[in-house]
Formats: sequence, C-alpha cells, structure tokens
Amino acid sequence: MRFSIITCTKNSAKYLAENIASVRAQSFTDYEHIFIDAFSADGTAEMIKKYQLEFPEQVKFFQFEPKGISAAMNAGTERAQGEFLIHLHSDDSFYDQRVLADAAEFLEKNPGLDWIYGRANTIRADGSPILVYPDKPLLHWHNSKSFIGRYLMKILRFVPHQAVFIRKSVLEKFGGFDESLTSEMDPDLWFRIRNKTNWSFFNRIICNYRMGEGAQSSAIDKREENRDNIRKVQKRYLNPVEYFLVDFLNKIREKRAKR
Repeated sequence: MRFSIITCTKNSAKYLAENIASVRAQSFTDYEHIFIDAFSADGTAEMIKKYQLEFPEQVKFFQFEPKGISAAMNAGTERAQGEFLIHLHSDDSFYDQRVLADAAEFLEKNPGLDWIYGRANTIRADGSPILVYPDKPLLHWHNSKSFIGRYLMKILRFVPHQAVFIRKSVLEKFGGFDESLTSEMDPDLWFRIRNKTNWSFFNRIICNYRMGEGAQSSAIDKREENRDNIRKVQKRYLNPVEYFLVDFLNKIREKRAKR
C-alpha cells in the first residue's frame, strides 16, 4: 500500500465530514484511512463506523483512552500498513482530488526521499482563507542537500505536518512523536531527523488546515502552553546563541498574533 492517512478524533463531528469527503474524492486510491478515536461522545464514532461499512477494505477504526495527540498519532503509525504516512487531523482536509496522485508521482520520480513537505492552505473555522504556507521560497523551500535549508529548519518553523508525507520506517527508526509534548511535537521530530534523512520541499498545496476554535496549535487559550512546548523543544537542540535568537523571533511572532 502506498499511503496511510491517519486521522485522530475526539468529539470531531463538526468538521469530520469534510475530512472524509476530501479523502473519498482522491483520484489515487491506493491508500488506507486510519482513525484513532478517544471515545468521542458527539456522533464522531458513528460517522466513522458508517464510513467503514461503506469501505471496509480501506477504513480502519480504533478507539483508545485519550493520552494526548502525540500518543494518538503514534498509535496510528503503529497500525499503518502504507509505505508513506500523512497525519490529516479531523478538522483538516485534502486541498483537492489530485493530492495523493501528485504526491505519488513526485515520490516515484524521487525514490530516494524519506519524506516530503508541501504547502498548507490555512483557513478560519468558517472555512474562509487566511494564507498559503510556507510562502517564501528563499526561507522555506529547501531539501536535505542544502546546508542552509537544514540550518533554517532549526531557526524557522516552516514544515506543516498536515502537508508531510513520511515513510513509516523513518518514524519507527527515530521514535515517532514525543508523547510528553501536548503540542510542537512535529518540530521536535524535524529537529531529530533533519540531518539524518533525505527530504525535500514539494511545491504543491496539500491540505486545508483549519485554525482557531479547539485546535491545539492555534487556539487562543492554548498560546501559553504552546509557547512553553516550543521553548522546551528548542532548548533540546539549539546552542545558547541560537536559542536567544529564536526566542527573540518567537516573541515577535507572539506580539503579531495578539494584534
């Protein structure tokens, strides 16, 4: 199997239909869709079970007591049978019907790659557009052959995990997502593997990434928690000078976010 799409859910009925519809619309069908659910109580499980009845060969459904998003993502990885994995959360969706087809073609042309990252179309809770990210070629569009690109990955957070296709073997080798982190577990992984894997930017919009409301990474009430997590991650991998610089940049971002 070429792809495993992993969707973590917890009372996700509001947007889940969009997620499922975007997967079903894909022209490339060599995939499985795995759901890791935290015993939702809002109709989420019933939606997934109905979907599974329609497509029993492709839809896998598992329920676990909630232990955080990192644990759920790792649980999906453990049960995946695809060569490449993408974590597409319940309030996110594929950008269009050729995402998987184009990713498969790009990977076929570049067989030595361990993972690729594309672009995310960030949207508000109501679906209205914000911006497409990453957006600056000189700062954000790189590959593992570029020393500058590998270094900038330490300084700038420009890899949206909802737009990443990564080999299951890479996640197994490097330990997956850190379950002690409630957010920023994806930058932690990129730090660990940036110099030890072959990766490349894929200039293609992969997903619609919904910001705000209950989203861990962008909800206003989670800002302090997210700030603490990214600083914890950066202290693991940056020297004191680098950390001072990055912390200064983080504070600038925080001021802009509050406007």
